[in-house]
Amino acid sequence: MTDLVAKFALRSDLHQSPMHANLMEEIGWHVTGPNDSHLFYRTLGPLTIAKLQRPQSIDLDWLKDFRKKHHALTTYIEPGLVTPPPSSKLGFSVEPFAHSCTSLIDIKGSEQSILNSFSQKTRYNITRTLRKNNLKIITTSLSTMSHEQLTAFYALHDAWARKRSVVGYPISLLNAVIKAHGKTGDLHFCYRGDELVGSLLIIYYEGVATYYAAFATDSGYHTFAPTLLTWTAIQQAKAEGCDIFDFGGIYDPRYPRMYKKWQGFTKFKSTFHPTVVSYPPTTLQLGW
Repeated sequence: MTDLVAKFALRSDLHQSPMHANLMEEIGWHVTGPNDSHLFYRTLGPLTIAKLQRPQSIDLDWLKDFRKKHHALTTYIEPGLVTPPPSSKLGFSVEPFAHSCTSLIDIKGSEQSILNSFSQKTRYNITRTLRKNNLKIITTSLSTMSHEQLTAFYALHDAWARKRSVVGYPISLLNAVIKAHGKTGDLHFCYRGDELVGSLLIIYYEGVATYYAAFATDSGYHTFAPTLLTWTAIQQAKAEGCDIFDFGGIYDPRYPRMYKKWQGFTKFKSTFHPTVVSYPPTTLQLGW
């Protein structure tokens, strides 16, 4: 484990933040358990489904009591990077809910040293795009975003999803994210003239800036809007006091069927030469 990964492992995960707990409640989940070990659950008549995502510790006795009390039909456990109990005690391996693999950039150094760590092509695209000055980035905190900006963000998301033939994010989820992270998130907009060609949503927690959601038009891809948005987000994250930039999920070869469509943006993220991090396998406990 590198120093960067070791430092990241000791931070409370975004899934265990008070903001994420508020988000989950907003979309219909209940929250229980101690801080840094929140468990999320939903009731289905007399039964319950539950998930424990990236906790700092796993109390198997407490979990057993919860499952018995709530008649948990399924309990998914997604361990964090801090050494979890043996998998044999957690259940059997299944496909994950949260991303099972991510990648990190150490951003505590100077901007020039960070830029120098990227691939040659990515450095060139950033400097060339800045020199051409044909793209404009506007950054706004989620708490001060205007109605017009929010509408434009959703319209870009819908157009992106149609073009990519993907379901995209439920608007109810995006609304919940923006509401929960109003004071801990930024939205970066990229314009080419008056046309919105890209956007990037960043969430801050525990000194980590997380690349949460990104969309672009064909024009945006052709003019390297995603690259410039990412570089701007890294600069802003440093200004916010963060020392780690988390790309928030990449393709995991352990689950090729689940992450098949992630290979494209994983290749894009790899051009920033991040450190790849794989989480322990997700496990499932059936019944109580």
